[in-house]
Amino acid sequence: MVTEYHIPVLLNTAVSYLINPVIQKHILVDGTLGGGSYSRLICGSISDDSKLICIDKDIHAIEFTTKVLAEYKNKILIRQGNFADVKQISTDAGFDSITGIVLDLGLSSYQLNEESGFSFMKNTVLDMRADKDSELDAKTILNEYRENELTDIFENYGEVAKAGRLSKAIIEHRYKSKFETTDDFIKVIQREYDFKKDMPVKFLSKIFQALRIAVNDELNDLKKVLESSFEIIADGGRIVVISYHSLEDRIVKNFFRDNSVKKSEGKKALKILTKKVIMPSYEEVKMNSKSRSAKLRAAEAVLA
Repeated sequence: MVTEYHIPVLLNTAVSYLINPVIQKHILVDGTLGGGSYSRLICGSISDDSKLICIDKDIHAIEFTTKVLAEYKNKILIRQGNFADVKQISTDAGFDSITGIVLDLGLSSYQLNEESGFSFMKNTVLDMRADKDSELDAKTILNEYRENELTDIFENYGEVAKAGRLSKAIIEHRYKSKFETTDDFIKVIQREYDFKKDMPVKFLSKIFQALRIAVNDELNDLKKVLESSFEIIADGGRIVVISYHSLEDRIVKNFFRDNSVKKSEGKKALKILTKKVIMPSYEEVKMNSKSRSAKLRAAEAVLA
C-alpha cells in the first residue's frame, strides 16, 4: 500500500473556511478525495450526525481512502465519479442540499509517481486519464487530433507560446511512427526546440498540463461543479477551491464575482470570504515545493 498518497496543501486553512460554525448539522462534499487528508480533518471537525460525501474519479483513490478512513465509516459516503456531477451524486445519496464543498484541483503524489503519463519525469504509456474508464487518453490526442486542434490545446490550456510550432512537429512525427510513451513525446519536443541539455521543467510542465486538461476536460468540469454546487448549496454553506494555475483560478474568481452579493438582488448570492487570494506560507512551500502555485478562494452562500 502507498503510505504517502498525497501531501495536502493549505489543509487547515481550507477546512476552517469550509465549515461554517453557525451550522450544527453539516452535509459536506470533498470533491477531490485523493488520499483523504481533507476528509479526515473534516470528519474530525463535524458532529456525529453530520455527513461527508467523498468523490473521486480515480479508483486508486477510492480504494486507498476507503481503508484509511474506515474509522469514519458512519460519517462518510465514498463515491467514484466526477465532481461535476455533484448534484446528482448528492441527490442519489439522499441529500437535496449541501452545506459546503471543498475542491483541491492539484494532482496527487500517487498520480504523478505511480500512474501512466501524468509526469514527464519517467517513461510510461501516454495515458493521463483520472478515470480509467474514459475513452480519451493522451496518446489518442497526439496520434489523432488535427493540427489546429492540437494548437488550441497547447495555446489555451498550457499558454505555450507559438503553440503551432509544436503541433506541426507532432504531425510530422506521427507520419513516421505513432506516439506510445512519454519519452516519444519528450523526444519530439527536445528535437523541435533544439534543447542540447535538459529541457526547462516549467516549459515541459505547461505542455503536459495542457494535455492533461484536455484528456480530463478539467476546465469544463470545474465550471460545472461550481454551477451545480451553487445550485444546491444551503444558506450559509461554503465553496472552497484550491487551484494551481491561472486558468483554474480565473474561472473560480470570475464565478465568485459574477454571483456575488453586489451582482444579485433578492436571490441566492455569494459573499466572498477571501478578499485576496490565499497562498501557502513560506514554511509550507519549503516542506512541499508542489504547493508553491496553490491559490485558495472561498465564498459563502447568502440571500442577497
